[in-house]
Amino acid sequence: MTIKAVFFDVGQTLLSPAPDGEAFCATANSIGIKLTKEMVLEHTPAMYQRYEQHYLSDSSFWDDHLRARAVWLDAYGLLYRLLGLEEQAEQLALMAYQFYFNPGAWHLYDDVLATLTTLQKRGIKLGLISNWDSSLIPVIEGLGISEFFSTIIASADVGMHKPEPGIFKLALDRLQVQADEALHVGDHITADVEGARSAGLHAVLIDRNNRHPEYREVPRITGLEPLPQMVE
Repeated sequence: MTIKAVFFDVGQTLLSPAPDGEAFCATANSIGIKLTKEMVLEHTPAMYQRYEQHYLSDSSFWDDHLRARAVWLDAYGLLYRLLGLEEQAEQLALMAYQFYFNPGAWHLYDDVLATLTTLQKRGIKLGLISNWDSSLIPVIEGLGISEFFSTIIASADVGMHKPEPGIFKLALDRLQVQADEALHVGDHITADVEGARSAGLHAVLIDRNNRHPEYREVPRITGLEPLPQMVE
C-alpha cells in the first residue's frame, strides 16, 4: 500500500474551541449577564447531545449553510435555557454562532503543525473534508494552515456531507488520486471512518478524548504523532 494523499476532518481532529466554553461566557457577559466557564461546562454535554440527536436523525443538514446554522442555533439556545436565560436564549445563541466565525475562537492542537509539515515534506498531498458551514475556509486561512492543503472541502459549500461517499470522491478527484492511495483521519466513527471506507479510502480514527478505547475496526490514535510513521 502506497499512500499518496491524506485527508483530515477538522473539528476535534485539527481544531478545538479555544478554550471550550469561552464563546458562551463572552456573549453573555457582553450584554451584562455574568457567566463563568464552570457554569457553562456543566451544560455543554447536553448541548452536544442535542447536536448529535440532529445528526443521527438527519445528517443532511450539513449539505446547506442555513440548515446547519439552524441546528447550531437550536443547540446553543438549549445551553442558554439550561443556564436559566430563557428570554435571552435566542439572541445569545446567534451571538455565539457568529463568535465561531472568528479564527481566534479556535485552537490548533499541539501536534498539528509538526504532523502537517512532516507529511508535506514527504510529498504527501493533503486535504480537508469537513462537515462545516461556509466559515471553514476563512477559519483555516486565519489560523495560518491553509497553505498545507491542496483542497479544503466544507460540506455546506459542495452540497454533500460525510458519510456520503460523494464528498470523499470529490476530494479524490481534486487531488487526482485513487481511493486505495488515500487515507482519511477523523474523530467520528460514522462520518469519518465509515464514510471514508464506503468510498474505498483507508481510515484512521483519532480519539483525542479516549471515547472509544475498545474500537478496533480501523487503527485508533489519540493524537497525530504516530500518523507519519503509519503513512510511511
